[in-house]
Amino acid sequence: MQRTANSITEIHHMSTETHRYLRKASNDLVCHCDCDNAEALITFPTQMDCPWCGCGWLFTCIKCRKAFTFAEAIETDIAWDDLAHIDLRGRTGKPRTRKDERAGWVKEMKRMVLGVEIGTSHVYFDGRIIHAERDGIDHKGWHGKHSLKFIPQMKALEDSSIIDDILTNADYWHKAATSA
Repeated sequence: MQRTANSITEIHHMSTETHRYLRKASNDLVCHCDCDNAEALITFPTQMDCPWCGCGWLFTCIKCRKAFTFAEAIETDIAWDDLAHIDLRGRTGKPRTRKDERAGWVKEMKRMVLGVEIGTSHVYFDGRIIHAERDGIDHKGWHGKHSLKFIPQMKALEDSSIIDDILTNADYWHKAATSA
């Protein structure tokens, strides 16, 4: 039987350096994660070819593997390699992870969190971590090209129709894919 840690702090080695990372900020909009925010660190995005299901616009908790919408930038002493190991182990169910897998994970995750500022709120949208207070989205993501004058998750807090019209709308995502 594989041991499950009771907390993230039980399964990491403290690094001598700190770095920026993201954790759950709130239970707002969509949140299936019941973990304490301090332990609900994000995973590497698990986006597939159906981003409207949530994989294209929700974060995933590294501990419980459940989704949430908003993350905040923090400073952590959990080593990058440990974060990679925890995430990859949780994703695959295998107790061991390969060094090259972890190195690739670290390289890409460092790129994704580059530029996040401690204490700021963020959302995930089609391959990008986006500051929640930005005016809009204009980027080519993993699935498609997006040009919106607002952040859908933020707008959905005020207007729930955005969930059906954009976030969970397969037609929106298919059109974004064809315009890429």
